[in-house]
Amino acid sequence: MAFVNIIEYITIASTGDATDFGNLAAANSDPASCSNSTRNITGGGQDSSITNRIQYITIASTGNSTDFGDLALTMANHSSGSSTTRGLWAGGVEGGVGETNAINYVTIASTGNASDFGDLTNSVEHPAGASSNTRFLKGGGMTVNVIDYVTIATTGNASDFGDLTASRGRLAATSSKDTYAVFIGGYNSNVIDYVTMASTGNASDWGDCDVNLQHAGALSNNHGGL
Repeated sequence: MAFVNIIEYITIASTGDATDFGNLAAANSDPASCSNSTRNITGGGQDSSITNRIQYITIASTGNSTDFGDLALTMANHSSGSSTTRGLWAGGVEGGVGETNAINYVTIASTGNASDFGDLTNSVEHPAGASSNTRFLKGGGMTVNVIDYVTIATTGNASDFGDLTASRGRLAATSSKDTYAVFIGGYNSNVIDYVTMASTGNASDWGDCDVNLQHAGALSNNHGGL
């Protein structure tokens, strides 16, 4: 498998092909990214081995990524989310260990190494993450339908939120930031689930993708998602 370090961008309000933004510092697969309105931060992933590298770009200016710091552990196949101030990474696989329940966080506006936030309710590989400015939700994972949540401003272990409509990993997730978290596809799945982020409870069916999707990415603003 050939790993790539390409960064591309689109303008969400229009349609058209993606445009080159720049390059990550190293080619890898299975990292996880989070952002506020100013910065995008990418953490972890794997090339010849699983890494703890964190890189960032300034969204308004094209160019190559810059070193941010390191995660507290090596992570790949994990989930991520953010508020306007903090970025979080949760679950996945830790190099040399296997599935992990660790949650790490950084302050997006600064640079430096990530700190321990707490733990998920279970160790899980290939989950998906969605967030509002208040909460971060982790959904699914291989053979898992559990949704966990944390309050982003307060470190501590995750609490149970509810369940997806079906167990699945390698899914994507996004949010309308203040209202819905949407979990999309997964291994052999075209299912779209959603929850209301300010409450707790099981996910509801939203609809279906045209095809089964796995290892996909998702993004949104308050008007639509891709």
